[in-house]
Amino acid sequence: MTIDVDVTLTPREPKAGTGLLLRHCMSLGTAEHRVPARTRLDEAIGAELAHRLVTSLTARSRPPGVAPR
Repeated sequence: MTIDVDVTLTPREPKAGTGLLLRHCMSLGTAEHRVPARTRLDEAIGAELAHRLVTSLTARSRPPGVAPR
């Protein structure tokens, strides 16, 4: 699957960064046949360390009083 996106960027455009980000994201393609990120992380650093890393990183993004999943 190929997606063509035309984005015109000008230095004075306040949302030029958004257009650039969109263009980069669209260039990555889809994740249909990609191994899930968690599986790749487990394989790269081991399941235990991956679990600790993900738990640590997601704990900061939760509001106080919200239990981990």
